[in-house]
Amino acid sequence: MRLKLNKTKDLICLSFDYDKVVVKKINSIPGSRWNPKKRYWTFANNSNNLALFLEMFKKHYLIFDSELKNFAGPELIANYLINYYLPQFEKKLKIKGYSPNSIKAYLNHNKSFIRYLKKDLFSIKKNDVNDYILFLLEELNNTHSYANQFISAFKTFNTLILKLDGINNKLLRPKKKKKLPQVLNKKEVKDIIAAVDNLKHQLILILTYSAGLRVSEVVRLKLSDIDSERMLLYIRSAKGYKDRYTLLSKEALTKLRLYVSDPPPICRTLS
Repeated sequence: MRLKLNKTKDLICLSFDYDKVVVKKINSIPGSRWNPKKRYWTFANNSNNLALFLEMFKKHYLIFDSELKNFAGPELIANYLINYYLPQFEKKLKIKGYSPNSIKAYLNHNKSFIRYLKKDLFSIKKNDVNDYILFLLEELNNTHSYANQFISAFKTFNTLILKLDGINNKLLRPKKKKKLPQVLNKKEVKDIIAAVDNLKHQLILILTYSAGLRVSEVVRLKLSDIDSERMLLYIRSAKGYKDRYTLLSKEALTKLRLYVSDPPPICRTLS
């Protein structure tokens, strides 16, 4: 089904292969008319009519010939595109095994891009994407890392859903800024840990620091993941769903034994 505006921009023109069910729906839109000469349907370009039409055909594949900003409700069309294509994208990301955090980030990036773009997704050009990258950096003051994450999100969306040729390999990536990390000295680390009275919270800090763990990895640790003989911790389903081993310090083992000897009543885990 194809939508476009006529030259006077006061009508929405609609063309499609004949289907009596579709015709019946179009007839229910106030002021809809069949143009026998040009062989398309028309109705007034106002937000009420557009909202009614998009609700009727929200599960149909629609092509927009005109720029979205020329329709009475461009945000309505943007929402249609989001609700039609992003669930398909989410499903394919899950099948490919992306983590929940990556899926959420990729969906949000593409949702924001669609709302910014205001045009049919299959008419996207590389300059549209590069302009949005510049918008993220200069207008919204986002970091280069954030812009690079958007590029990865769009390229994946294009690969799995849009399949537009000649875009993915031509996008300009901003250079990542290289900053020296702020590293605490031993005394500062000891002071931070000593300032925590709760044994569980103190243990979380010790494990995070000594074993280089993420908080999400620490709170999922179980007794069976602790190898005190080899002084190793077994980390399950880390980033990228990859298991790994990391070092277990003597200080952390001492605190772990103290914690396990008097565990909280809920369960014997660190969460």
